[in-house]
Amino acid sequence: MAKHATILAIAEHVHPARFAPYISHCANDPLKALELYKWNLQLSAEFQKVLAVTEVVLRNAIDRELRAWNQTCTRVVPGQAPHHHGPAWTSDAATPLNALTRESRKTAKKHAYEAVGARESGHPRATAAVNHDDMVAQLTFGVWAKILPTPDTTDSNYKQRKILWDQAVERAFPHRKNDPHGHGAAGRVANLHALRNRVSHMEPLMQVNVVSRHNDALRLIGSISPETRDWCSGLSRVMEVNKLRPV
Repeated sequence: MAKHATILAIAEHVHPARFAPYISHCANDPLKALELYKWNLQLSAEFQKVLAVTEVVLRNAIDRELRAWNQTCTRVVPGQAPHHHGPAWTSDAATPLNALTRESRKTAKKHAYEAVGARESGHPRATAAVNHDDMVAQLTFGVWAKILPTPDTTDSNYKQRKILWDQAVERAFPHRKNDPHGHGAAGRVANLHALRNRVSHMEPLMQVNVVSRHNDALRLIGSISPETRDWCSGLSRVMEVNKLRPV
C-alpha cells in the first residue's frame, strides 16, 4: 500500500485539477482515488487497442468504397471538357464528397507531408512522394462521423451525407443488420469518436457506459467484417478490466 506522503506527491504531480474528479468520486479518500486513477489508466489502455482496430477497419472499408465511387463521377462545366475523377478522392474528390471533406483533406495533406519530411534515410519510403494512402492515414476518426448519414434533417449536410451513403458508403457495411439508412452505424461511430477523444486525453471514464461503448466497437467492426470482430473481441480485455473497478 502506498504511503500517505507518496499518494499526496502523486496527486500533486498528476495535477490537483486532473485528480479532483477521482477524489470527489471517492468521498475525498486519496488512497481510493489513486486506485481509481490507476484503473482508469488500465481501462484507457485496453480501450485504446479496441479503438485502434475499429478506426483502421472503418477507414479502410469506407475508403475502398469511396475510391470505387469517385472514379465513376464526372464533373461537367459548361464550355469545358468533362472532368473524370480518379480513385484518389483525397486529392480530387467528386461532389458531394468534396465539400464534406475539403478542410479535413487540407489538414491531412499537411500532416502527410510533415510525416514524409520526418522519415529517416533508412525508411523504406524515404524518398517516396505523398500518395492517397498517406493522406487517408492522416484523416481523423471524426471525418468518418461527419460523412456518415444523420437522421437530423436540419443538419446542413443532411442531403449530401445521405447521397454519399446511398451511392457508396453503405457498401462498406455489408454485414449490418436492421440499419438500412446507416443511422445505427453513424451513431456508433459518433459514440466511439467521443470515447476516443476522452481516452486520448486521459480523461476520467467513470461516467462512460463501458459495456455499451465496447459493444458499439464490436458491432461496428462486425458490420464490416465478422471475422475481424471476433479477432478483436478475443484481443480485448476491456470487460475484464471494467470488472476490476475499485470504487
